[in-house]
Amino acid sequence: MLTTIQIAGLQTFGYHGLFAEERSLGQKFTFDIDATLKAAPTHRDDQLDASIRYDAVVDAAVSLAGATKYQTLEALGEAVATGLLRRFALIDTITVGVSKFSPPIPHALGKVGITVCLDRADLADEPVKETLEAFV
Repeated sequence: MLTTIQIAGLQTFGYHGLFAEERSLGQKFTFDIDATLKAAPTHRDDQLDASIRYDAVVDAAVSLAGATKYQTLEALGEAVATGLLRRFALIDTITVGVSKFSPPIPHALGKVGITVCLDRADLADEPVKETLEAFV
């Protein structure tokens, strides 16, 4: 059985963007995360060992998003996706969407954003660390 954990509309404040003003003044960012877990035979036993804590994923994503300033949403999204794959051994595939609502674009628009998708195989040469304890 495949299970996907979905986190939608996670709002953070960050200092990312191409322009110096964005990196000094900051702005709101929204993350949408879909984490597909390694296959589990069942969830009927109602135990966490076949899943991961949602609050731990949220805390990790916020921490990763604030760790470094990025010029592009693409780099920010990839950093969060890679970091989550590294921290949670049960995540097999991850999709991270990042949006910002106040881009320095002289046109009326609701938001701009990107989506990145990574598989565990994309990190084949990197060790996986399960750090649930750090978020409890």
